[in-house]
Amino acid sequence: MKKALVFTLTALVTACSATDMRPRLEQSIVDVPKTQFSTAKTVEEIRSLRPQATVPLKIAVVPANRRRSEISKEEQEAIKSWGEKFKTLGFVKSFEIVPHSLISNCGYQSEGGCFSNESRLAGARMGADAVLFINDNTDTDSYVNPLSVLNISIVGMWLAPGHHRDSYSIYEASLLDINNGYLYGFAQDSGEYKAIRPYMYANRNTGQNEARLEALNKVFQKLYAAAEEQMNKDTNLNR
Repeated sequence: MKKALVFTLTALVTACSATDMRPRLEQSIVDVPKTQFSTAKTVEEIRSLRPQATVPLKIAVVPANRRRSEISKEEQEAIKSWGEKFKTLGFVKSFEIVPHSLISNCGYQSEGGCFSNESRLAGARMGADAVLFINDNTDTDSYVNPLSVLNISIVGMWLAPGHHRDSYSIYEASLLDINNGYLYGFAQDSGEYKAIRPYMYANRNTGQNEARLEALNKVFQKLYAAAEEQMNKDTNLNR
């Protein structure tokens, strides 16, 4: 972000319009490594896959496109909280985030199945039945309003709410069987967080954690609803 303290009227008129980032996020999310697929090579092989585990599942959670250290504390707490809800439901026996020491070093230039295979190996080492890949794409639209002209003074830089930060996030999750890559289910949803701050409090990533957390919780809500439906079906079948 340019640190100019004086804005012309023309620049202000141009910058005051926000941009909807969601279409761009939906398009660019395909650029991250695709880890949510079985090692099966043909349609016939994929259709022949069958679940290898039974409920309650032992699940290893793998953040797909950000390093473990970059996941916010709030996201980690949300993941653990949903894990407890799945346990209470009876769908899950254990729900653990894969530790940093076991995270794969596969990069964008690695073989297509590298991340998936390495992650399934990590889950197996943890004694898990399935791997839950969670993956986000997050960006922020930055623009100003006329109050930003007050940045010419020190007081204005600290107090004038002239800087907008609209953060958007798309989160997706895929649950795969460790043994054969069978896809149990998947979900995708979005979150957003809009803030207006003085210059000194408006960072490039303002609101990104909040947007990611909203999207993450929406995704887990969908997964929970699917698990709850499956548990109810199993209960009815056993009557």
